[in-house]
Amino acid sequence: DAKLWAGVANALPTYLDGDGLASYFPPRADDPAHGSDRLTAYVLAATHEAGFELPPAARDAMLGGLTAFVEGRIERKLWAPRADLDVRKLAAIEALSRYGRAQPRMLGSIAITPNTWPTAAVIDWLNILKRVDGVPDRARRLDEVQQILRARLTYAGTTLRFSTEESDFWWWLMDSGDANASRLVLAVLDDPAWKDELPRMVVGSLSRQKSGAWLTTTANLWGSLALDKFSAKFESA
Repeated sequence: DAKLWAGVANALPTYLDGDGLASYFPPRADDPAHGSDRLTAYVLAATHEAGFELPPAARDAMLGGLTAFVEGRIERKLWAPRADLDVRKLAAIEALSRYGRAQPRMLGSIAITPNTWPTAAVIDWLNILKRVDGVPDRARRLDEVQQILRARLTYAGTTLRFSTEESDFWWWLMDSGDANASRLVLAVLDDPAWKDELPRMVVGSLSRQKSGAWLTTTANLWGSLALDKFSAKFESA
């Protein structure tokens, strides 16, 4: 909805903190560093996936804030039930990669152990490897991450699930199995190696709905984008 989006985009600068990170509520003058790196990464990634435009000044401020966060020049120490810094950095680098702002050196502070990551982070890693030139052992790592994702895919009847589902619900980072299912469809939509699996994945993602919707607002956005793009690419067939 272009009109609704224009309202959101015009209001966006009032939600950015002093470092350019987006906040869930407009930051207070006495708390100028209240923005969330994870929310910022989500806004940038989802906007890019939807093909919408952000106001250039706000976009550049958010990209600058995420870059500073990844490089350790700013910190956000928010409550979390488990250590999540590497996962947050991967989400930030994935968002930066969509705008040509990600560099291989940004991965230097992250322990590259995709088998131990939640599925959302593994999908971020797949997208980073696809977009960022110069990552060491890139081809081998691409094969590895796709093997990990395939190994985690399971089906209960027609419903797509992940073998790591119980540990994948990182709700404080807006990650869930529903969102992961749709984000994986989007990540492999143009990959010939996944072409035969895609229809089953889309049906499996739809089967995760309850009363016509996925669990969260973020999952519903990713799901809508995945369905739109799948239809545009394969509906004629």
